[in-house]
Amino acid sequence: MAEALVARLSAWRVSRVFGQPGEAIAPLVDALRAAGGDPEFVPARHGETAAFMATGHARFTGGIGVCLAAEGPAAFGLLSGLAGARRAGLPVLAIVGAQPPDASTAPHPSSRPHPSAESSPSTGPYPSTGPRPSTEPHRSVDSRPSDPPASADSYSRIGRLFAGVCRQVRYAGDPHRVADVVDEALHSAVTTGGPVCLVLPHHGHGDRRPVSGTDGPIDPALVFDELAARLPQRVTVTVDGDAILTRLDRQLPRGAVVLPCDAPEATGGALPYAMAAKLADPDRPVLALVTDEGMQLHGLAELVTVARAWWAWPDPRLVILVLNTRSVHRRYPDAARTMADDVPYAGWARLLGLHGVRVDRPELVGVAWDEALAADRPCVLEMVVDPAAPASRDGAAAPSHAAPSP
Repeated sequence: MAEALVARLSAWRVSRVFGQPGEAIAPLVDALRAAGGDPEFVPARHGETAAFMATGHARFTGGIGVCLAAEGPAAFGLLSGLAGARRAGLPVLAIVGAQPPDASTAPHPSSRPHPSAESSPSTGPYPSTGPRPSTEPHRSVDSRPSDPPASADSYSRIGRLFAGVCRQVRYAGDPHRVADVVDEALHSAVTTGGPVCLVLPHHGHGDRRPVSGTDGPIDPALVFDELAARLPQRVTVTVDGDAILTRLDRQLPRGAVVLPCDAPEATGGALPYAMAAKLADPDRPVLALVTDEGMQLHGLAELVTVARAWWAWPDPRLVILVLNTRSVHRRYPDAARTMADDVPYAGWARLLGLHGVRVDRPELVGVAWDEALAADRPCVLEMVVDPAAPASRDGAAAPSHAAPSP
């Protein structure tokens, strides 16, 4: 299906496809990269910027703009750019890869309950005030499936989301009709002068483990071993929705309040959570465990927020641990075609007046933790890690987290 779709894009002389890589669209990204630049795949860090790029492409070239994202937060991000394309009457095709049928309801590893939060399931050690937000039902929409959807629930979710912005929502459910459906969607985008959404069904492609493309030198488990030996008292730890991080945080000793993000599918939530925790209790040290993807998505911008606020905190200890994989996109692991993303996170922190430490040698991990935890201001601790290393020690027991004394 992916190869047929790429062939039709090439036949329509689509020169570039902009997208935020994700597991649900990994087969399509594979096919685009195998096409040798016809069309060229341009990876974006956010679905919103991918849609803006596609809209700008349509504006500046007079051709069709194409963007893609996986169902979920990345697909939500497409909407702003597509709304601009609709207002301007620009032809843009938004391709959305559906998640597995149970992806939106199955519990994520980071959503497990921690003993530290049992007394207050919604907020852990922090007080809760006001009513819980209610969930309103989605309104029904009149979308246009081109084929009976393979997953009615997935199609319904995506259709409701995009029908208010796109001229049409089409579904490529039948692999034998993919070429026809793509042609119809592209023709509709050109003739109606606005965005059209094409939904791709989920196709399982195995459990692909991240493979290091740059031989990162540090085992992530070592980073957590060294942290466990020097974890501050009364510390609050926020964790990004990443499988490796959510397994490694169980190696932390008793006494830590571990707060996994409530939206684990939205990468990058750990730093905003840490900022909220610090503002709620500025006397408590806070540690954010963030993936490099999350830092690129939200973290680099929110360091500006940290730089503006930290001077008023009685305890300035806010340590942002970034596991820098340098080239491997965790949601799109591809050993043969890695993206060069060695972003200087610690250097960016220093430019903002914060403390920054970059570590690329295992023997310096413990010393770096000492420096970060003793800093007189918030610190970005950047660890250049090997994403292919085991996520936890074999046979190691996972200690439980207990609530700290108030």
